[in-house]
Amino acid sequence: MNSDFARVSKLGFGCMRLPQTDPKDPTAIDIEHVKQMVDTYLAGGGNYFDTAFVYHNGASEKALGEALVARHPRESYTIATKCLAWACPDEKTAKSNLPTSLERLGTDYIDFYLLHNVGGKRTKVFDDWGMWDFAQKAKQDGLIRHVGFSMHDGPETLDRVLTDHPEMEFVQLQVNYL
Repeated sequence: MNSDFARVSKLGFGCMRLPQTDPKDPTAIDIEHVKQMVDTYLAGGGNYFDTAFVYHNGASEKALGEALVARHPRESYTIATKCLAWACPDEKTAKSNLPTSLERLGTDYIDFYLLHNVGGKRTKVFDDWGMWDFAQKAKQDGLIRHVGFSMHDGPETLDRVLTDHPEMEFVQLQVNYL
């Protein structure tokens, strides 16, 4: 097993629903509360932080940059972020997600970059816009350490995507323990 994967904590810190100072404004993140949460999670042995370009309308990545990246040694954590190409108006915008994410987070590289929520018609957008190759090139350039995808679809779709893209290093699935 790759040592990068072996060092990732079994329980991740999700940044999709961070505490807010104004529940009507998804960008109004309570940064002091997030800092406390990040510190507690790290102190408990966690190191996998999961965010996405669109979480909190982009403010999740900024908050993680402030609460984590600016305050803790880079080797003490891993960051996963995601690109929702299918939600972008065009290919150029989809490919601009990565540099924007790097800037928001305040880091030189992403540990785990995911092409987010593949499946159905969404996969075709990733295919048509060359997002699979784009991510591999970004990995070669050192902007991404590992490339994978996430999905909320069935096993047939998972098998098809893995067959079509054997270069993917990991898959993130939403699993409901209930």
